[in-house]
Amino acid sequence: MGRSQKKILVTALLKAANLNKSFGGVRAVYDVSVDVPAGSIFALIGPNGAGKSTLLNLLSGVYQPDSGSLFFNQASLIGLPAYERARLGIARTFQKIRLFKQLTLLENVLTGFHLHQDVPLWKCFLPGGAGRFRGEAMDLLSFVGLGNRANDRAGALSYGQQRMLEIARALATRPKLFMLDEPAAGLNAAEVEFLLKRLQNINQQNVTVLVVEHNMDLVMNVAQRVLVMDHGVRLFEGNPREVQANPRVIEAYLGGAFAS
Repeated sequence: MGRSQKKILVTALLKAANLNKSFGGVRAVYDVSVDVPAGSIFALIGPNGAGKSTLLNLLSGVYQPDSGSLFFNQASLIGLPAYERARLGIARTFQKIRLFKQLTLLENVLTGFHLHQDVPLWKCFLPGGAGRFRGEAMDLLSFVGLGNRANDRAGALSYGQQRMLEIARALATRPKLFMLDEPAAGLNAAEVEFLLKRLQNINQQNVTVLVVEHNMDLVMNVAQRVLVMDHGVRLFEGNPREVQANPRVIEAYLGGAFAS
């Protein structure tokens, strides 16, 4: 009797098929399909104007597609606004930092736990209003290197520290899928290295990570799969080594940076 062989099936946590989005006469995303494997770190790259942020906005609920299908954990996301997707376990950060800059770091992170409470957001800031989450919020601040600044005002942080605070706040929603839009933008080399390690740590906690990024050193060192877009269409998908070697990707985006 032949030895039985086990097949390893990779399940797509997020599955998009034939997504389209136009703004007036401008076609931003055209017939794009993508499967984001559960438990992976998945990167989305491409030149400026490639449609990356528009696709991320479609996935997160900022925009609704003109056509196409979108499933998260086999549940359709079409028609669901961003806040309802957040309740399903989808969190994201933005290119432009969106913090409550007059609030403390701790208060900013506590707002992320609002999804797990049946009270108005403002009650989180009353004495004891979010007491059961304060320990977890402090842990998240420590995770992003800001544990000693919990009571400082968010607006007093450096740009890189504000990026880290935004990540901590998003993690407070306890996501299953965490999407980040240009998280390395404006960071110095040491901050990029710290970010890379944090993304790996997040992924090790059974969180699927999808990152839109221009920093190719970060992408090639952290991602298991990479989708390349150009002019709103899907150009190529593969592992980092395949992406670096693909002639169409080199011509459209990478130039000579990864050419042999």
